[in-house]
Amino acid sequence: MKFKLLSALLVSSALTMSAQGYKDGIEYYKAGQYENAITLLQRNKDNAGTDKALAEYYLGQSYLALDQDAKAKAAFEAGVAADPENPFNYVGLGAIQMRSNNVTLARDNFKKAKDLAKKNTEVLVDIARAYFDANPTTYAKDIEKLITEARKKSKNTDPSIYVFEGDREAKAGNFNEAASQYEMAIRYAMDNATKEAEKTNTKPYIRPDAYVKYANVYYNLNPDYAIKKIQELLELNPTSALAQRELAEKYYQSGKWTRAAEQYGTYMNNPNHFPEDEARYAVLLFAGDKFPEAARVCRDILSKDPENFQAGRVLVRSLSSAKDPSALEAAKQFMTKPSFKGRYNPSDYTTYSSLLMASTDSLTRAEALQVLLDGDAALPNTPELSSAISDYYFEVKDYPKAADYAKITLANSKELDPSDYYMAALNFLGAASSLGDDPAKAKEYANEGVKIMDKAMEGLELEQIPPTYIRRKALIGTIGNQNVPDEQSAEAWKKLIDRLNLDPELANPANENNRISYYVDAYSNLARYYSSINDEASLTAAREELSKFKALQEGAK
Repeated sequence: MKFKLLSALLVSSALTMSAQGYKDGIEYYKAGQYENAITLLQRNKDNAGTDKALAEYYLGQSYLALDQDAKAKAAFEAGVAADPENPFNYVGLGAIQMRSNNVTLARDNFKKAKDLAKKNTEVLVDIARAYFDANPTTYAKDIEKLITEARKKSKNTDPSIYVFEGDREAKAGNFNEAASQYEMAIRYAMDNATKEAEKTNTKPYIRPDAYVKYANVYYNLNPDYAIKKIQELLELNPTSALAQRELAEKYYQSGKWTRAAEQYGTYMNNPNHFPEDEARYAVLLFAGDKFPEAARVCRDILSKDPENFQAGRVLVRSLSSAKDPSALEAAKQFMTKPSFKGRYNPSDYTTYSSLLMASTDSLTRAEALQVLLDGDAALPNTPELSSAISDYYFEVKDYPKAADYAKITLANSKELDPSDYYMAALNFLGAASSLGDDPAKAKEYANEGVKIMDKAMEGLELEQIPPTYIRRKALIGTIGNQNVPDEQSAEAWKKLIDRLNLDPELANPANENNRISYYVDAYSNLARYYSSINDEASLTAAREELSKFKALQEGAK
């Protein structure tokens, strides 16, 4: 599948300067992407302008979600130290204590958080979430009491309430209801943000997590609508790394490769992007035939992370596709790196082998086979590798070995179509032709080739079979019998004539796609067959037809 990329849509450095810092980490936590949240919160928590207490709280909650309780506790304690008046870290400490069944201590911390929260109803919702995570059944009354209180204090307008309710519904598998709750969160977040913005003369800031969770729930039902919601989010909050990345991912998941590449290009300019996403961007550039650009991105990644396997792979493919002279050296470095051993796929071996084969140096070309054999040993019974080995032997005119590996390829392939058998049989035709000094072996390969052609034509009516298929079967059988048709191949030549006769245009010299040469082949071989069995009447008839079609062939020139 090909991707088309427009590199002109990369954003300017102005975007880079306006990233959200630690707030991106909070957004990732709220969207349920905890490892990403940890990365960004750790990266930004000591920056000027970061609310240290909040950063530590969401860092702790991210660790808690990943069952890293010791790190979570340390983060919450650091948050309390940074600002003892911030209520959230007491919620975090209470959540830790709930996990260790210290319910009394947990309730003390929750009370402290509530006392400090004043009108902040999100604290109440987070306490409810702590109870829910501990045991939604045991603490059902506590949860409902807190949510009721949050609704009353916020006059049902706190988006956190609806995000929490959406999460509960999603966990229960009620995805339609979850989507409705997330939509309510989006609505109230926008209303609240607009009112606040009017007071402060600033742009509204909304709840990105509600948009992302809504889009994720809705994606399987209507991908385009899910994408539209993330686009809406990005319009409202254009510097959000979460929004930029989610839009790129939604495009990617839905097969909108061009847009995915464009959006990844935008996201790459955000300082809060993730290094692993750079490799994804390189893949999209490569798939969009932007080979030099993909190579540039890969080289940049490898300069910072020489052990990045994906970047190494895409670099080789990009340079190879661009016919860059440095491709072979890049492939050699990639394929011989000790730390990469055991991670290669069949295409890694075949790409390296093809680069070696393209060399003008005979010794370098000879290495190509060994690379494929090494791949075959590492990944046995892999059709891509056995097929490449077959192609190698065919190119160097070792047709019997080409046929041997073609047989292995067929045996290990799934969902074969007639053309696969047709192409494989060519190797057996070559093998039978090359073994003229060993008639028994030639016959053996020919018989195998005939069986393969029978598979190619299996289940097809005569008019559905391409004439080339019947001709190949007849040729293989004839060559395997020392160039004299036996009874089986004679029947194939007759069948070819029957197939040709179904379409009069195939015998029309004025038709540039005629198959008069096939008639000549068929009657010439049938004449030899009838001569070999002393059938004079049939021999005479075959020679007459042969003469007629040779005349037509001359007239067509």
